[in-house]
Amino acid sequence: MSANGDDGQKNVGAGGQSDDAEHRAAEKFISDLLARGEAVFEGEEPTPSTTHVIKREDDGRLTVRRLRFSR
Repeated sequence: MSANGDDGQKNVGAGGQSDDAEHRAAEKFISDLLARGEAVFEGEEPTPSTTHVIKREDDGRLTVRRLRFSR
């Protein structure tokens, strides 16, 4: 996660200058969210356990946005 926006979004993969360890950590964060059922991709219907929405940007980066805290 290379950048934090003021709106709570985290951008993954900052266009070639991201550190390999940072990139792997970001991918693991997203895969763990998906494995636990806490994230959906944009356009999918959130479930009661969904806490994050993942959006693929035009340049291929993934943006994670928190919807709510877990219940």
